Amino acid sequence: MGKKQGRKAGNSKIRDISPERSSSPATDQSWTENDFDEMREEGFSPSNFSELKEELRTQRKETKNLEKKVEELIARVINAEKVINEMKEMKTMTREIRDKCTSFSNRLDQLEERVSAIEDQMNGMKQEEKPKEK
Repeated sequence: MGKKQGRKAGNSKIRDISPERSSSPATDQSWTENDFDEMREEGFSPSNFSELKEELRTQRKETKNLEKKVEELIARVINAEKVINEMKEMKTMTREIRDKCTSFSNRLDQLEERVSAIEDQMNGMKQEEKPKEK
């Protein structure tokens, strides 16, 4: 079984790392050149490769745009949470103000009752003084 046939027998996309394929630039280049023929046999062509490369660029741009949108949405959620917290504080303040207004209203009612009682007493005193004057 030849080297290429052995690769095709298994999954052609999974490559065995052999000692002849080190990570040096010279051997990386030769690996690319050696495998280019095999890639062409599997249906890749330079134009196909260009299309794939362009597709990857497009997907990368779309991914970046989506990341920006997600960041914007996160910022909006954070702002919404801040607004909700401010509204809760305002609601609490409104309750406190309402309670104070209710308290003031009750005190005013009490004062009006006292004033009315004092006026009644004064009117009673005036009527008692009128017969004395005659």
